[in-house]
Amino acid sequence: MISKDKKFRILVAEPEGYNPKAISTLGKLGKVYKKGIFEPGFEKILSTANVLVIRLGAKVDKKLLNIAKNLKAVATNTTGLNHIDLKETQKREVAVISLRGQTDFLRNVRSTPELTFALILSLSRKIPWAFDSVKKGKWDRTKYCGNEIFGKTLGLLGFGRIGKIMARYGQAFGMKVIALDPYVSFGKMKKFGVKKVDVNKLFGDSDILSVHALHTSQTEKLVKEKHFKLMKPTSLFINTARGELIDEKALLTALKHGWIKGAALDVVRNEDPQGSHLKDSPLLDYARSHENLIIVPHLGGATLEAWQATEEFLANLVEQHFSEYGNK
Repeated sequence: MISKDKKFRILVAEPEGYNPKAISTLGKLGKVYKKGIFEPGFEKILSTANVLVIRLGAKVDKKLLNIAKNLKAVATNTTGLNHIDLKETQKREVAVISLRGQTDFLRNVRSTPELTFALILSLSRKIPWAFDSVKKGKWDRTKYCGNEIFGKTLGLLGFGRIGKIMARYGQAFGMKVIALDPYVSFGKMKKFGVKKVDVNKLFGDSDILSVHALHTSQTEKLVKEKHFKLMKPTSLFINTARGELIDEKALLTALKHGWIKGAALDVVRNEDPQGSHLKDSPLLDYARSHENLIIVPHLGGATLEAWQATEEFLANLVEQHFSEYGNK
């Protein structure tokens, strides 16, 4: 355990609804402050904080780190880390504690694959626009006739934890599942009833293509215009991973030219919790006047169950990290 003379100041930067058990665990390390990133006094507490606990709302960039001069660790209950400047944290010797690689724990966290399938069904059956129509007093079944997913091919770009869960969901709906992942063997996929294919087959054969890859410098704009051109004009594109994986200009071109039938996005590039990234957004402008693009505000991990579980687990990781830190 940490020696008694080592007391840390922990700032929970997105405190609304934060797990009380997690707060209690963090309290073993020192004093816990709960202050939202846009609340008055946040920067004052940040300037003295040793640990910063966030979800996705705070961007840990050079500007924030210049204020947080006493910071020893950033803790985030996410697997994606593109909201954190990892080069800057490494340079300043600030540890980054996250859920990346915590496979055993994450196996039972199903919020993102559940949302992904909700988007698939919503897009296939035109549910958002049908509801908008009903709210206007209309009852137009013919206009909102959709498509079944039974018997269709589900393509998965990435076959990690979420990809494997998505394969089971697709199979439960009677879908054929194919996948592309350079780090997963043909034999491993076969055990899940999934056929490993190359990039041309993945984009060319999928009726619904869902992205489940990690965002790294190597996967920046992984999906480009040439990939959308391979897709069927009846196909749907889903992204609940990270917006940075997609060339959004190419996606918009694909929608406008009918290369694909529709798309659903839980993530976009350069997300800002206050929504500044939506200003003058070509994708949002398109969605306002077309009934084949769904955009939701990064809801993949946003369930009460997922937040409660991941916040408690993350707090234990933070305690473990500083227990080891304190014994050095």
